[in-house]
Amino acid sequence: MKVLLRQNIDRLGRMGEVVDVAGGYARNYLIPRGFAIGVTRGRVKETLEQKRVLVVKAARERDGMEAVAERIRSQPIKVEVRCSTTGKLFGSVTNRQLAQAIEELTGDEIDRYKIVMDERIRAVGTYQAAIKLHPDVTVDIEFEVQGEGFVPEEPPVEAEEGEAGTPEHAQPPPGGWRARPGAAPERRGSTETGEPEGGRRARPGAAPERRGSTETGELPGGFSDSPDPGADSESNSRQE
Repeated sequence: MKVLLRQNIDRLGRMGEVVDVAGGYARNYLIPRGFAIGVTRGRVKETLEQKRVLVVKAARERDGMEAVAERIRSQPIKVEVRCSTTGKLFGSVTNRQLAQAIEELTGDEIDRYKIVMDERIRAVGTYQAAIKLHPDVTVDIEFEVQGEGFVPEEPPVEAEEGEAGTPEHAQPPPGGWRARPGAAPERRGSTETGEPEGGRRARPGAAPERRGSTETGELPGGFSDSPDPGADSESNSRQE
């Protein structure tokens, strides 16, 4: 049976085209729903007139879809969903949610069945989709999925060169010497506190302590442990 399509029908034809379909499909579905009208010999003139009207209507509809596509392309599309702190969604983003986001942004109602997404969206990020607004108008869009509970990680801050506090950049102590790894700290006297080596302090006003010299054999107090030549000669004269 031949029918004149009054609107675009996927996998069947466009508005204003005359197509041949099964009689039951035409009488039970297309004609009762107003999607098409039957073409008969007695209605040829009426059919041709309706066809001209539908062709003009189809052109206007195509121009309108072009304008909708331009509005969609000109604005960034964002879909906000709930997610974990790591960016994983509690579910997935559907074409219904994308259609609602587009309608809120542009004010144009989009049939969700005309939106095709190549992958299931389960994490925040940027994705692509195709919207078939018209048989002659298809718009490719890029949209961003934003998570309500997502906290993006900040990149680590690199330490500045020459920063102190690390063994590689530690400056050597005055004098150029370096302590051996694991060695106990060397204890030295302090010129600021007046403390001599060994940890003993000099009493204020006391004379400096004289110590014996192992090189000269001198004892403390100015005495010497070496024999006195004068003393020996005096002893010998007495014995005589």
